[in-house]
Amino acid sequence: MYVVYLLKCENYSYVGMTNDIFKRLRQHNGEIKGGARYTSKRKGWYPVLIIDGFTDMKSAMQCEWRLKHFARGHGSVRGVKGKLKYLSKYLYEENTIKGFDDQNIPIIEYRKWTSKCEKSIHEQSLKFYLDDEYVEYFNILPHKYSAKELYMK
Repeated sequence: MYVVYLLKCENYSYVGMTNDIFKRLRQHNGEIKGGARYTSKRKGWYPVLIIDGFTDMKSAMQCEWRLKHFARGHGSVRGVKGKLKYLSKYLYEENTIKGFDDQNIPIIEYRKWTSKCEKSIHEQSLKFYLDDEYVEYFNILPHKYSAKELYMK
Protein backbone atom coordinates (compact mmCIF):
# COMPACT_ATOMS: atom_id res chain seq x y z
CA MET A 1 0.00 0.00 0.00
CA TYR A 2 1.08 3.55 -0.69
CA VAL A 3 0.30 6.80 1.08
CA VAL A 4 0.35 10.45 0.05
CA TYR A 5 1.29 12.88 2.80
CA LEU A 6 1.39 16.58 3.58
CA LEU A 7 4.19 17.65 5.94
CA LYS A 8 4.61 20.87 7.88
CA CYS A 9 7.66 22.54 9.41
CA GLU A 10 7.35 26.09 10.71
CA ASN A 11 5.69 28.00 7.82
CA TYR A 12 6.66 25.48 5.15
CA SER A 13 4.78 22.54 3.69
CA TYR A 14 5.74 19.58 1.53
CA VAL A 15 3.68 16.96 -0.34
CA GLY A 16 5.07 13.50 -1.13
CA MET A 17 4.23 9.80 -1.50
CA THR A 18 5.77 6.60 -0.18
CA ASN A 19 5.13 3.02 0.82
CA ASP A 20 6.91 3.52 4.18
CA ILE A 21 5.84 6.75 5.88
CA PHE A 22 7.94 6.22 9.01
CA LYS A 23 11.18 5.74 7.06
CA ARG A 24 10.34 8.63 4.72
CA LEU A 25 9.66 10.98 7.63
CA ARG A 26 13.05 10.09 9.12
CA GLN A 27 14.63 10.88 5.73
CA HIS A 28 12.90 14.27 5.54
CA ASN A 29 14.16 15.10 9.03
CA GLY A 30 17.75 14.14 8.15
CA GLU A 31 17.96 11.17 10.52
CA ILE A 32 18.79 8.84 7.62
CA LYS A 33 19.87 9.48 4.02
CA GLY A 34 17.44 10.04 1.18
CA GLY A 35 15.20 13.00 2.03
CA ALA A 36 13.97 15.50 -0.54
CA ARG A 37 16.22 18.49 -1.27
CA TYR A 38 13.39 20.89 -0.33
CA THR A 39 13.10 19.47 3.19
CA SER A 40 16.82 18.96 3.84
CA LYS A 41 17.47 22.49 5.14
CA ARG A 42 14.97 22.21 8.01
CA LYS A 43 14.33 19.79 10.84
CA GLY A 44 11.07 19.10 12.63
CA TRP A 45 8.87 18.02 9.71
CA TYR A 46 5.69 16.31 10.84
CA PRO A 47 2.65 15.02 8.95
CA VAL A 48 -0.64 16.91 9.07
CA LEU A 49 -2.36 14.74 6.43
CA ILE A 50 -1.87 11.15 5.34
CA ILE A 51 -4.06 9.69 2.59
CA ASP A 52 -3.85 5.92 2.91
CA GLY A 53 -5.15 3.13 0.71
CA PHE A 54 -3.48 3.51 -2.68
CA THR A 55 -2.99 0.01 -4.05
CA ASP A 56 -0.32 0.98 -6.55
CA MET A 57 2.40 3.57 -6.97
CA LYS A 58 0.83 5.11 -10.08
CA SER A 59 -2.39 6.05 -8.25
CA ALA A 60 -0.44 7.53 -5.35
CA MET A 61 1.75 9.53 -7.74
CA GLN A 62 -1.32 10.94 -9.48
CA CYS A 63 -2.78 12.07 -6.15
CA GLU A 64 0.58 13.57 -5.17
CA TRP A 65 0.68 15.45 -8.49
CA ARG A 66 -2.83 16.81 -7.90
CA LEU A 67 -1.93 18.05 -4.42
CA LYS A 68 1.20 19.74 -5.76
CA HIS A 69 -0.42 21.32 -8.82
CA PHE A 70 -4.01 22.08 -7.95
CA ALA A 71 -3.49 25.82 -7.69
CA ARG A 72 -3.68 26.38 -11.45
CA GLY A 73 -6.71 28.43 -12.36
CA HIS A 74 -7.78 28.77 -8.75
CA GLY A 75 -5.50 31.53 -7.54
CA SER A 76 -2.72 30.83 -5.12
CA VAL A 77 -3.09 27.83 -2.81
CA ARG A 78 -0.36 28.22 -0.25
CA GLY A 79 0.49 26.51 3.00
CA VAL A 80 -1.14 23.66 4.83
CA LYS A 81 -4.48 25.40 5.39
CA GLY A 82 -4.79 26.42 1.74
CA LYS A 83 -3.98 22.93 0.51
CA LEU A 84 -6.50 21.32 2.88
CA LYS A 85 -9.23 23.80 1.90
CA TYR A 86 -8.63 23.09 -1.76
CA LEU A 87 -8.61 19.32 -1.14
CA SER A 88 -11.96 19.71 0.63
CA LYS A 89 -13.34 21.57 -2.39
CA TYR A 90 -11.89 19.00 -4.79
CA LEU A 91 -13.52 16.13 -2.86
CA TYR A 92 -16.79 18.08 -2.55
CA GLU A 93 -16.94 18.43 -6.34
CA GLU A 94 -16.04 14.75 -6.74
CA ASN A 95 -18.92 13.91 -9.03
CA THR A 96 -20.84 15.77 -11.70
CA ILE A 97 -24.01 14.98 -13.58
CA LYS A 98 -23.09 14.66 -17.26
CA GLY A 99 -26.64 14.23 -18.51
CA PHE A 100 -29.51 11.78 -18.32
CA ASP A 101 -30.12 8.39 -19.90
CA ASP A 102 -33.34 7.32 -21.74
CA GLN A 103 -35.06 6.60 -18.40
CA ASN A 104 -34.18 10.05 -17.05
CA ILE A 105 -31.60 8.61 -14.64
CA PRO A 106 -28.62 10.93 -14.14
CA ILE A 107 -25.33 9.90 -15.70
CA ILE A 108 -22.71 10.64 -13.07
CA GLU A 109 -19.05 11.14 -13.85
CA TYR A 110 -16.75 10.72 -10.87
CA ARG A 111 -13.69 12.90 -10.55
CA LYS A 112 -10.17 11.51 -10.82
CA TRP A 113 -6.90 12.83 -9.40
CA THR A 114 -5.70 13.37 -12.99
CA SER A 115 -7.18 12.69 -16.41
CA LYS A 116 -4.83 9.71 -16.78
CA CYS A 117 -6.13 7.90 -13.68
CA GLU A 118 -7.67 4.51 -14.29
CA LYS A 119 -9.88 4.70 -11.19
CA SER A 120 -11.95 7.60 -9.93
CA ILE A 121 -11.44 8.84 -6.37
CA HIS A 122 -14.83 7.28 -5.59
CA GLU A 123 -13.54 3.81 -6.60
CA GLN A 124 -10.46 4.00 -4.37
CA SER A 125 -10.83 2.93 -0.73
CA LEU A 126 -8.99 5.87 0.74
CA LYS A 127 -8.66 6.88 4.38
CA PHE A 128 -7.77 10.43 5.37
CA TYR A 129 -5.76 10.90 8.59
CA LEU A 130 -5.43 14.47 9.84
CA ASP A 131 -3.74 16.31 12.66
CA ASP A 132 -6.66 17.48 14.83
CA GLU A 133 -5.46 21.08 14.51
CA TYR A 134 -6.35 21.05 10.79
CA VAL A 135 -9.57 19.01 10.60
CA GLU A 136 -11.73 22.14 10.23
CA TYR A 137 -9.95 23.07 6.98
CA PHE A 138 -10.47 19.58 5.54
CA ASN A 139 -14.17 19.75 6.47
CA ILE A 140 -14.78 23.27 5.14
CA LEU A 141 -17.20 21.81 2.56
CA PRO A 142 -19.41 18.74 3.06
CA HIS A 143 -17.93 15.73 1.28
CA LYS A 144 -18.33 12.03 1.97
CA TYR A 145 -14.88 11.52 3.46
CA SER A 146 -14.33 11.62 7.19
CA ALA A 147 -11.05 12.50 8.82
CA LYS A 148 -9.49 10.07 11.24
CA GLU A 149 -7.15 11.38 13.92
CA LEU A 150 -3.47 11.33 13.06
CA TYR A 151 -1.25 10.36 15.98
CA MET A 152 2.15 11.49 14.70
CA LYS A 153 3.86 14.64 15.93
